[in-house]
Amino acid sequence: METLTELKINDALKQKVMEAYVPNDWPIIVGYVDEQGRPGLSYRGSVVVVSETQIGVWARNAEGGTASALNKNPNMTLVYREPTPDHGRSAAVVTFRGRGRVDNSEAMRDAVYNTMPQRERDADAEKKGVAIIVDLDSVTGFIAGYRLQMTR
Repeated sequence: METLTELKINDALKQKVMEAYVPNDWPIIVGYVDEQGRPGLSYRGSVVVVSETQIGVWARNAEGGTASALNKNPNMTLVYREPTPDHGRSAAVVTFRGRGRVDNSEAMRDAVYNTMPQRERDADAEKKGVAIIVDLDSVTGFIAGYRLQMTR
């Protein structure tokens, strides 16, 4: 199994993220630190790859916990898990760690909103949410053929 160390989302990893929720129904877990310093977790179907070193997340509530928490503590973790079809074991597990920020530029809002699955766009048809961009510091875990030990 090849070990990747350069922090760069390759095509195989991008495909895993982009197909996690649709068609597979495996939402990605997003972790953040809330305004009281407590860990918060949320399942998200709106996670997309926006560059080789950035993940985007659409937050439907611009004033909600995830988006507002980033002002105080930008640290975020996202976890992708792909079960095997037969035993429920993990065929892939990837942990993304980085610093999140709300990006209100129209270009980034469009990039995240227009790339996420249609059913996520339908849940915010008026596009009232915000784009959260996670600038990655590390990606660890494994997917078919690759061990991931990527760090900035």
